[in-house]
Amino acid sequence: MKQTSLKTLKVACYIALAGITLWVLFYGIQSYFVLTQGSGEGVINWDSPRIEVKLAIFIASRTCLLVMASLFAAFAWNILKHLKGGTIFNRANVTLLWIMVAVLPIYSFITDNMRIACSTAEHFDLVLTDNPFIYTLVALIVALLYKVAYDAAEEQKLTI
Repeated sequence: MKQTSLKTLKVACYIALAGITLWVLFYGIQSYFVLTQGSGEGVINWDSPRIEVKLAIFIASRTCLLVMASLFAAFAWNILKHLKGGTIFNRANVTLLWIMVAVLPIYSFITDNMRIACSTAEHFDLVLTDNPFIYTLVALIVALLYKVAYDAAEEQKLTI
């Protein structure tokens, strides 16, 4: 049972790394088209008013995307790296999860407002959905659970 679970965890980590790579590639290609198409729906309209604000939102979105992708990739990579030593829960991932809890609401808020970057309107309203709160709450619970599991694994090592 334990070996099957560890193999499944390894496969899930490799799938996650491949998915993250595809995620970043997709958004890289999409970013190229959003920036170079000139005008239309779903692209940066270079003649639209307040273009500097719209570009700032677009750049912030892509920067947050790269940060989140890097954090997720580092998380999966740390699991694979520490599994070789027989450790599932590691200190590096505890730290990564806390950073994700901090970055996730920013990423979610900016992503929810990406339509502004492609808008031709001069005036726009920022949207605040439940996504930043729900995602952050779930990430916080996962981070706390992971920290408890890490502390338990460390305590178990000391008692052996």
